[in-house]
Amino acid sequence: MRIIRDTAEFRKIEKSVCLAAGFFDGVHLGHRKVLSAAIESARACGGEAWILTFDRQPISVLAPSKAPLLLNAPEDRLMMFEALGMDGALLLPFTRNLAVQDPEEFVRSLTSGHLTEVRCGDNWRFGRQATGTPVMLAELGKKYGFHVGVVPYAEYEGTKISSTRIRTAVSEGRLDTAAAMLGRRFFIRDEVVHGRGEGGPVLGRATANIRLRGDIVLPPPGVYAAEVTVSEGTFPAAVNLGKCPTFGEAGTTALEAHLLDFDGDLYGQTATVTFWKRLRDERRFESPAALSAQIAQDELTVRRLVRH
Repeated sequence: MRIIRDTAEFRKIEKSVCLAAGFFDGVHLGHRKVLSAAIESARACGGEAWILTFDRQPISVLAPSKAPLLLNAPEDRLMMFEALGMDGALLLPFTRNLAVQDPEEFVRSLTSGHLTEVRCGDNWRFGRQATGTPVMLAELGKKYGFHVGVVPYAEYEGTKISSTRIRTAVSEGRLDTAAAMLGRRFFIRDEVVHGRGEGGPVLGRATANIRLRGDIVLPPPGVYAAEVTVSEGTFPAAVNLGKCPTFGEAGTTALEAHLLDFDGDLYGQTATVTFWKRLRDERRFESPAALSAQIAQDELTVRRLVRH
């Protein structure tokens, strides 16, 4: 998938382009309706399906204290766009200068003879103070030669699916609800880093310590059945999210994954931790041996739950 970060470069695309516009945090089922509509339209005219999105949440620039946590890192959004079949992404750096741009000026910066259609949800906003609406976009489309299609939202249990609903479900540990709205299980993807080192010499189990970004929503602390994908493959895993109180750690939350049926060096790799089910609360054990015995039970539960 091609990635462009400049509207001038975008205007040089020679094929007809159908744009799917939005921030698409989580790339949930509602977002996928917009993306699928763009792909369908692009294929029908022999053109390309592109995403119009930003490199960060607009509110994180305009009012950082009000910015919600993300469901996925920007690079993970791009990965999912590509997997869904998008041809390219216009990933615009969101700045204060862009924020004050007049809605028509913003649209004009995108248009060329090759932009044929824009697909969006009915809540998409653009331009100064978010005054641009799909209705305004449709009027501008008549002026600049492109069609606008507003895609109906997707529902779960009779209510509109939104990134906000999914964030709440994840943070409350309702992972099945989050998965139903995402159309996939919730995952965290980042680098394997060095941890405290108790997993191997103390507990007799090697663990992968996954770096945690400060801007990604997390499930509640606890032990989870999960699967972890690394370059060697995908493995069932018992995952601890928390502060590991048995070893007296305080302050920093860590994500530690014990991969079942795997023994190797993962440092520096990117690992994807996909959460299946919360097994229990994190708690303090009287000794490493007691913790090890509990982990053995957790592993049996993981093997029963995480099957392919």
